[in-house]
Amino acid sequence: MRHEDYKQLLALEAVGALDSEERARLEEHLPSCAGCREELREMADAAASLVYTVAHVLPPPAMRADLLARIRAADPSEVFAAPSRAVDPSRAVDPSEAREGSGTRARAPAPGARDARSLTGGLGLWQLLTGRPALGFGAAATAAALVLLGATTLSLWNRNQSLSAEVARLYDRLRQTESEMNVQREQLASAREAADVLASPGVRVAELAGKKPAPGAHAMLAYDRSTGRAVMMAAGLPPCPEGHAYQLWLIADNKPLPGGTFKTDAGGHAQMADRLPPGHSAPTFAVTLEREGGVPAPEGDVFLAGNTKG
Repeated sequence: MRHEDYKQLLALEAVGALDSEERARLEEHLPSCAGCREELREMADAAASLVYTVAHVLPPPAMRADLLARIRAADPSEVFAAPSRAVDPSRAVDPSEAREGSGTRARAPAPGARDARSLTGGLGLWQLLTGRPALGFGAAATAAALVLLGATTLSLWNRNQSLSAEVARLYDRLRQTESEMNVQREQLASAREAADVLASPGVRVAELAGKKPAPGAHAMLAYDRSTGRAVMMAAGLPPCPEGHAYQLWLIADNKPLPGGTFKTDAGGHAQMADRLPPGHSAPTFAVTLEREGGVPAPEGDVFLAGNTKG
């Protein structure tokens, strides 16, 4: 059978109008066709809704009397047959079955039943819907429900996209806030370190002036000779080239002792806390541009230099 033939059987199956052979062919097709299964489910739901949409109509008295008279006049032996002895007219009869059932006469389908099946089998879904207004109303209601469901799904999808974008924006804002808080924590820690060093009785302060590479630069450095702790605040330094950093040096007895490294912000400002060798009463301090990570002995140009006071 063609796929279109199966689709015509769907409407008949939904209203229970298929015979056993047609239903068997349709049941063989349904497991392999998701589209037909879904369409059959929708038609069955629409057919079930007819119970609530079609008003109960009483048959005319004359029709009822004629039907009862036909039933009384029917021969019971022609109407009823043992289920085990029923014969499918489309199948050839086995001779052994014919001998065993010779005492029972198999009844062929009534001409009226064949005519009804041939009539309904040739109808498409559109003819069934237009021929039965109630069935058409049920199908329309089902279609409207599907459209409403689709619109609701689309609205929820759009809402989900909007919420996802809002969550991403809030997450970016949270990361930015955390970064700003980290910077503020570092500045607060440096301020506390500077306050502790300045409060030390053995503190010495040095003012560092800019040299030839950065004549406008300057810095203030506080050094605790008893512990070696030092804090420095600099301004006017140019940005470090890629792969380089500024390094602090303590110079005592003409020997440079390496300190930590630092980089400036976009405005040329820098603030650092370091721990240098202690015990020097009047050392000289310098800042050079070195390889990032620092070096054991100065290699680059001197950007800042100055002596301690007091």
